[in-house]
This record gives sequence, structure tokens and C-alpha cells, in this order.
Amino acid sequence: MTDGHPRRAFLGIAGTGVAASLAGCSQLEALTQSDDDSSDAVTVAVSPDREELERLNEEIQTAVQSGNMTQQEAQQRALEEQRNLTEEAATEFEDSADDSNISVEESAPEYGLLRVTGSDEAIMSALRNGEINGIYPGDQYDAFVQQQQQQAQQREMLRRQQEEQQGDGAGNESDAGNETDAGTDTDGSDDGNQTAENESDAGNETDE
Repeated sequence: MTDGHPRRAFLGIAGTGVAASLAGCSQLEALTQSDDDSSDAVTVAVSPDREELERLNEEIQTAVQSGNMTQQEAQQRALEEQRNLTEEAATEFEDSADDSNISVEESAPEYGLLRVTGSDEAIMSALRNGEINGIYPGDQYDAFVQQQQQQAQQREMLRRQQEEQQGDGAGNESDAGNETDAGTDTDGSDDGNQTAENESDAGNETDE
């Protein structure tokens, strides 16, 4: 039985990446209002297919509910799979960009980020068709990539800390078990000493 936490956790993870915020509104308005082709670069973001994310979510939930995967393992699996799907989506867009008269200047496919140039019409068409899901200022590309790298590092540090805590917990349980065994051995040794003393006393009485 589950309290729904794996689903909430995964959906939260699925929403990570470049924030779908208003950061790119000014750039988007400039594209829609411009009558001329623009040679200025813009940053575009791509995301995995929603159906693929839902399929992955269902798969992870089933594994957790059946006891084949822990909460921590589910979170790690979700992050890894989402990254793979994001990279696939970015690579697919990059491969098809030439056909859309869009040139990719830089890309970080693992984060779904690309810095591109092209006509306003071509970029807006990609947005309408769902090939990209965000347009941001071109000079924000490096900052977005750096932000995603920092978040990835933080998640990795957290994962390692959790593993260390689990390892320490297992070590403490083992130490506690060893202390109990040592106590048992000591008691047994005392009993043996008492028995030997009794036998010695009995022997002395017999000699008398």
C-alpha cells in the first residue's frame, strides 16, 4: 500500500530543469512583434514527451508498490530516466533543426537546453508545433546551464549523504549485535569459572 508519495516525488522531479517561468517573455514578445528575420541567438528549452513521463511514472510506482524498489531508488531512477528522455528530445530537435532553418550554436542536451539562431518565423513555428517548450534570451544560455549543473551536483551530494547515513545505520546495528554477543560470552566465562571453583572445593573436601 502506498501513500502516493512516489508519484508526488516523481512529478516534482519531472518538473525540474529550466523553469517554465516568465523569464523569456520579453524575448518571446520581441520575436512575435518583429517583422524582420533575426540573426540574434536565443535559448530554447525542450522537454520529454508527457506520455513518456507518465509511462515512466507508472512503471516506478508499480515497482515501489510491489516492494522491488525503495523510495530512494525510485527517486534516483526517475532522475536518470528523465535525463535520458530529455537528452533524446534535445538530440531529436537538434537533428531536425537544419530542416527548419534553425542553426544550433551550442547545446546541453542532458538539460534540454540549446542556443540557436534562425528566423523568428522558424523559431515560433517550432514552439507552436511543440518541438520546443520555451524561448529565452540568448545571453541566458550559460546561466541556465550552470544552474542545472549546480542542481545536479546538489542532488548527487544529497544522494551520497543518504547512502552514508544508511551505511552508518547498518554499522550501528552490527556493532550493537556484537556487543550483545560479547556479553553472552562473558557470562558464559563466569559460569565456567564458578563451576571450576566448585569442583576444586569438592576435591578438597574428599581429600580431607
